[in-house]
Amino acid sequence: MRSKERLKHWLGRVPGLAEADWYLRGRRQPQRWSPRLQHALDYLERWAPTVSSQPTSGRSKVAVFAMLAPWIGHTTVLSMALAAQGHEVAFGFLPYPDWQTPTTDWELKKRSLGLQDTLRSIGGGIRVTSLWYEPRAALPPSWEDFLHRLSAYDVEYTLQREGADTSLPLYRLRLARNRRAAQVLAHWLRRERPDVLVVPNGAILEFGVAYEVGQRLGIPVITYEFEYMRNRVWLSQRRPVMDLDTDDLWTAARPHPLSPAQIRQMEAMMTARRGGRPWGVHTRAWQNVGRAGSQTVRQELKLDNRPLALLATNVFGDSVTIGRQVFTQGMSDWLSETLRFFARQNRVQLVVRVHPGERLLAPGGTSLLEVVRATLPQPPEHIKIIPPDAQVNSYDLVELAQAGLVYTTTLGLEMAMDGLPVAVAGQVHYRGRGFTHDPTSWEDYFNLLEQMVTEPERLRPSAQQVDLARRYAYHFFFTYPRPYPWHILFFGEDLERWPLASALAQPEFAETLENFAGTPLNWEQWITQEEKYQPPEIQPQNELGAGSWQRLFPFEESQE
Repeated sequence: MRSKERLKHWLGRVPGLAEADWYLRGRRQPQRWSPRLQHALDYLERWAPTVSSQPTSGRSKVAVFAMLAPWIGHTTVLSMALAAQGHEVAFGFLPYPDWQTPTTDWELKKRSLGLQDTLRSIGGGIRVTSLWYEPRAALPPSWEDFLHRLSAYDVEYTLQREGADTSLPLYRLRLARNRRAAQVLAHWLRRERPDVLVVPNGAILEFGVAYEVGQRLGIPVITYEFEYMRNRVWLSQRRPVMDLDTDDLWTAARPHPLSPAQIRQMEAMMTARRGGRPWGVHTRAWQNVGRAGSQTVRQELKLDNRPLALLATNVFGDSVTIGRQVFTQGMSDWLSETLRFFARQNRVQLVVRVHPGERLLAPGGTSLLEVVRATLPQPPEHIKIIPPDAQVNSYDLVELAQAGLVYTTTLGLEMAMDGLPVAVAGQVHYRGRGFTHDPTSWEDYFNLLEQMVTEPERLRPSAQQVDLARRYAYHFFFTYPRPYPWHILFFGEDLERWPLASALAQPEFAETLENFAGTPLNWEQWITQEEKYQPPEIQPQNELGAGSWQRLFPFEESQE
């Protein structure tokens, strides 16, 4: 620790000193916030008079928690929107600038006071509390289990490395911060007694702690996150949103066949997705290279006519992969054991597609490519490894495959839509929905692999199961994301496009905000509305051309 930092460390521990310095000097100085947070503050200042003039109806008492500047900016906008709907909103924040770097008490106290003062001065019907100054409640000993579990997840998330070394300073930092967060959140929530708690993510960092504390205090917790869809949000009222809890959605959607208009809509999206292009409100291209054609890829990889199984990995460290074990210790040993099995079998070819996202893996992170090399330094000729930077479109591989092996990647759902038998090793949202093979033990898994080698056709899903996969995929992509005006990745543009009054005037946005305040998600109603909705005609835009849906799936409409 440098001399200046050491001095701040000790001065910050002197009661009242940092506070006195801020009130005497810092309060008069211009506050400097991150661009995204400052952008939110600017808009909040414009919107606050309108909100403050509206009487509070007392419909729900909502507590909103956040940390980190981007999320604080986003949740304050959400809080003001909820206040504008007549809800009583208590906003609590922690002042950490990041989640992995030690910060002196001196800096945290002054940051805390500055942000609290700024937010309170804006107004807008929100009661603001810096949780840094909240008293710490005594924690039940039983809470230690989830604090240690979440701290281990935080280390895995930060380092993108499978398995958490509890001797690392990072683990000790995360455990100390998570414990403090649990203490202040418990006191704050008992004092506020909200009807509902709103938290981003709910699976990692202090967000995960807030979810666990709320659950243990008997407070319904609403968690939310964003994917790459404009004006859409993932929202969960029962489990952390990164679990992608589609249970109630699927219960409502399963009995309803897709309409011709919904099929055309799904076809258009999948055609663009497989061709490596964004589509509609989907701003992400899911492939970094276009289609070359399956036969071209077959020649380039020197594949023969033996049956082919495609194993698709995930990037480790995403909060949709951490803690998703079913019968394995993790993704690495699943991959290692699968490679060892196929190394002894030459009747089937195995292609391992290492996720292209590994190109952005943190230094020292768990690379599945390294796991392959450690397991099979020299893979036999019937096992092909596709590195993350290979100019290969994964959907060309899907077209060649007779079976799929996945951990939690969405590609497993898409292979099931193509009529392939898919073995799902991890706990993913589409597991157990009726169209995949879902082993629960190593014995089940290896028996399944034996069938893939000896009788792959017997594992192929029926026409009815393929129809289920298509139905599930439609509602996962189009129904599960709810309408919402302010996406965190496009925050500045969305704030400009959707001022508060305009956003609240849109019935679909207003309805989602009510879901944030605790109104139950009404999947049955929305699915019924979708059956009546006719999306605009959109022409597919890749080499498959119009009518490609029938070519992507092996069954005729008359058979479904």
